Amino acid sequence: MSDSGSPYSPPSSDLPSSAGLTSDPVFGGVISTQFLGAFNDNFFKQMVLLKCVEMAAGGSNDLQGLALAAFALPFVLLSGLGGYLSDRCSKRTVIVWCKVAEIFVMGAAMLVLLPGMPTGNNQLYLLILVLALMGAQSAIFGPSKYGILPELFSGRLLLPVNGAIQMTTFLAIIFGMAGAGIALDNLDNSLWLCSAIAVGIAVIGTITALFIRRTPVAEPDLKLKSGNLFIPSEIWTLFRQQPKLAKALLVMMMFWFIGGVAQPAVNTLGGNVLMLSKTRTSLMAAAIGVGIAAGCVISGFANKGGSADGSRWTTRGSWMIVLSLLLIALLSSGMVGRPTPSADQLQGIFQSLVSADLIEWLLRFSMLCLGVSAGIFVVPVQVYIQEAPPVEQKGRLIGAMNVITWIGILFSAAFIFLMGMVTSVLSDRDGGQDYHFLVFVVLAVMMAPLARFYRLPEAATAQN
Repeated sequence: MSDSGSPYSPPSSDLPSSAGLTSDPVFGGVISTQFLGAFNDNFFKQMVLLKCVEMAAGGSNDLQGLALAAFALPFVLLSGLGGYLSDRCSKRTVIVWCKVAEIFVMGAAMLVLLPGMPTGNNQLYLLILVLALMGAQSAIFGPSKYGILPELFSGRLLLPVNGAIQMTTFLAIIFGMAGAGIALDNLDNSLWLCSAIAVGIAVIGTITALFIRRTPVAEPDLKLKSGNLFIPSEIWTLFRQQPKLAKALLVMMMFWFIGGVAQPAVNTLGGNVLMLSKTRTSLMAAAIGVGIAAGCVISGFANKGGSADGSRWTTRGSWMIVLSLLLIALLSSGMVGRPTPSADQLQGIFQSLVSADLIEWLLRFSMLCLGVSAGIFVVPVQVYIQEAPPVEQKGRLIGAMNVITWIGILFSAAFIFLMGMVTSVLSDRDGGQDYHFLVFVVLAVMMAPLARFYRLPEAATAQN
């Protein structure tokens, strides 16, 4: 896994065709590695967030915002370094070592959950600390994970490859979120067993990473500068030369801001407003992931016209996000009724799925629509950001994208805290009336100007 020696650059004949993509071991390695890592990330993150909701229901402060900030801050601080490493080293090397680091992070989670370790708030703070370590590992991993795609696959395959990556990522989110709810409902006192399984998944993910073909080092002599720890000066210059690229990154920041708010908001809606079990709450959140997977497939494989089609789908997706958020707000406001809480909080996943009444099904459907809209929206923007910069700057540009988008997620943590204060004041003033639905209304209002005015450019015209 050393970076010494002549970099291997495959001839064009080695690149897979669209017909043989699914049988290509490199494609399989990329997809499997991403899926297994995303599962572990989302299983553990959702478990911590649901624990925060549980502690808040018992009278403690809701620490979801703190947990989200702990996960996001490493991305802001380390994504630039991840971008530097992805250009200075072979991206495949960075990927493999990040997967090794994931084994140790999941091992730390297992230690925190072992019997005899601190419980209650003390255990929760330790879990949040491990969540920050997970964020650090993912921050280094991200630029190489996405930056390697244009090096492994020809330009005409980038849309379907990105669609497949996003689809499997959000399938992992679905299983991770649902699994966290089931584990907390049924194994609350033996969660270390789940973390032991997560260690095994991290080991398998490290093995699948070895199937990824080695790629050339973009800039072997690149020196580490202070700017590499945030956004390098070369990337600021690139933004000035290609202002449309800078706008696309701000759009991604807004997208992930909304995503950062949505998951904790759904957890609070299900656990503390509707009084649903953790499994049923996680199923609602997982419906967003199901929708995103479907939306990524639609966007990745239906855009036959390339960038022009991508622009149209981005606009459609943004308006659909606005409408979906308003629908969630209406259904969660209580104006059309409330789901019936289950008397049995230890239902299995199948029973939790089928025992829902009409309002809960409508909520799941509205969250499915939100996910479809997000998938349709994000894939063309992601592909544009991959294609627009020069080859030697792709890693650092994606590192900068991670910094900017995770600043958006940090803002989402602050937004959750502020909206919690606002809804609490309104609730106290009106004798306990719940105002949590306003979170979704405000998100829709914030998304509407983007839907109205932003149009995704073509990569070839990014400098114009």
